[in-house]
Amino acid sequence: MQTSWLTIEQYANLSTQVQGAFIAPLPAFQILSITGPDSHKYLQGQSTCDLNQLTADNFLRGAHCDAKGKMWSIFHLFSAADTLHIIAFRDELSASTVQWKKFGVFSKVSFDASEGRFAVFGLGGPDVDKLVSQLGFTLPATDGMLSRCDDATLLKLASDHYLLVMPHAQAQQLMQTELPFAASSLWLKAHILHGLAYLEQPLIGEVVPQMLNLQAVNAISFTKGCYVGQETVARLKYRGGNKRATYILQADTNELPVAGSDIELQLEDNWRRIGQVINAVNINNQLWLLALLPNDITPADTLRLKSEQSIMLQQLPLPYSLN
Repeated sequence: MQTSWLTIEQYANLSTQVQGAFIAPLPAFQILSITGPDSHKYLQGQSTCDLNQLTADNFLRGAHCDAKGKMWSIFHLFSAADTLHIIAFRDELSASTVQWKKFGVFSKVSFDASEGRFAVFGLGGPDVDKLVSQLGFTLPATDGMLSRCDDATLLKLASDHYLLVMPHAQAQQLMQTELPFAASSLWLKAHILHGLAYLEQPLIGEVVPQMLNLQAVNAISFTKGCYVGQETVARLKYRGGNKRATYILQADTNELPVAGSDIELQLEDNWRRIGQVINAVNINNQLWLLALLPNDITPADTLRLKSEQSIMLQQLPLPYSLN
């Protein structure tokens, strides 16, 4: 993978064998910068999170939906000076950017994809707080808070789980150091085990926020007022009707299924399609994935990944409550 801040050689040398704390370049995650006098108001009407809760010391997790409540993207949002910055996986960020630009012509708001300006890293692993301090950051007090150092911003997503955003020039310098750099799959595994999803192309425009547990990870405000898709999202909360949720599954296999791959449930001697893969990562023949399944699934149910190998899947506990 080639970017202006990460060379092919550097990317190829990244390893999954790093022990302890690590920092992983995430070239598949990108930044959209939004400016203009109407930027705050515009995003407030386009997202599930409440921008009135955004401060200089925190960030927001949210989603961008269409009029039917189906998601274009899941993102993390923070501010710097008069600019709003959105971090998301490239597929979903591209989808949301198209929609935001389409309707943004009616507001005083500008969009900059910033591919030439910012780099994204993921930090994690045991004793990652020491690595955070080594990089010059004050530790964010709690999940949802951020810390700044020069032109870089560190977001604490969960325990031992961070995103780091910095200008390309600073990222290039960072890649020349002797820090414990690791493959992105190590960070993505942690993201999955924290029950945090992102949208890859097959699921964009296909699922509502509650299907990916966004109500459980503080990504939906039910008090902020109107936004695109709010009617559907609010109805699912107050009237019920959502029958699906996201679960963590694990298997021993060398396969790496793509988003949208089928998951089947055993019913006596038969198998029935009941769900699909959201995100997956495979490290040393260990597969971890997030799956969209019926919300009455239990660890006692027998699940498999539909493939030539019929890979059996084990359900792992979520780190949060869905209730």
